[in-house]
Amino acid sequence: MNNLSLVSVIIPTFNCQNIIEDCLKSVKKQTYKNIELIIVDSFSTDKTPEICKKYGKVYSYGRDPAQKNVFAVPYQRNYGVKMAKGEYVYIIDSDMRLIPEVVESCIDLIEKRGADAVIVPEVSYGESFWARCRALEKACYNRSPVSLSDAARFVKKDVWDKLGGLDATLGGGDDWDFQLRLNESGYKTIKTRVAVMHYEGNLSLGKQIYKKFRYGKNVLDYFKKHKDRKILLSKQYSLIRPDFITNIDLLAKDPIHAVGMIFMKIVEYAAAFCGLVYSQIRKEEIKIKS
Repeated sequence: MNNLSLVSVIIPTFNCQNIIEDCLKSVKKQTYKNIELIIVDSFSTDKTPEICKKYGKVYSYGRDPAQKNVFAVPYQRNYGVKMAKGEYVYIIDSDMRLIPEVVESCIDLIEKRGADAVIVPEVSYGESFWARCRALEKACYNRSPVSLSDAARFVKKDVWDKLGGLDATLGGGDDWDFQLRLNESGYKTIKTRVAVMHYEGNLSLGKQIYKKFRYGKNVLDYFKKHKDRKILLSKQYSLIRPDFITNIDLLAKDPIHAVGMIFMKIVEYAAAFCGLVYSQIRKEEIKIKS
């Protein structure tokens, strides 16, 4: 392992004072120590920036404060990478907790196995019924060697720059789009066995509905950009995804949460469709404050 290689960990934040410190502490506890921590805060109104300043560099960038429903996260991620000095960049979320070996594992895959990008599985957990349904869904994706729901978050910075970073106009499809561009450009992606913990908390169905409604506003842009990949799109956006079929034994072992998961997916798809319809009726101007 080359301990001289700097890794820039980038975290977009917004009003997450109750969870962000656990995330930041998990970064500081990494076995790989040459890490710079970059937090890109989208004008939080709580103590999030104050907490973050104790751990790393904090930049204010993202949504226009007067426009609350713009999905600013991909813009924050791109800005964070722009500010990064590392040879590698790792994009995580404020509700993630890294086990100590995550960064070291990603470095090994890149420097010993010639990868350009690494997919890090996410193990979901939380207190509510819907959080456990979400955990079961993620377990199906994680068990597959390569899932259509996978997207690399640990990337060589020069590769990120060559690809132009995330297409922030795609909203929720920006990570899938980036992975497709990695594949089409011939870059090597490997999925690590070391997962991160994704804290869903007291996840509610209403929260998921709102999230998918927002994603639905941009879904046509993703379809249009990849219109020549209709088979892949049909699998990515299928209600019954291939990962559910190949891992049917996981669902059979937990039928109550399996039924809840399917119901949640149906509701999510309905919400995304409503977002799509809404976007065609009322276009929202995206404003990003620099």
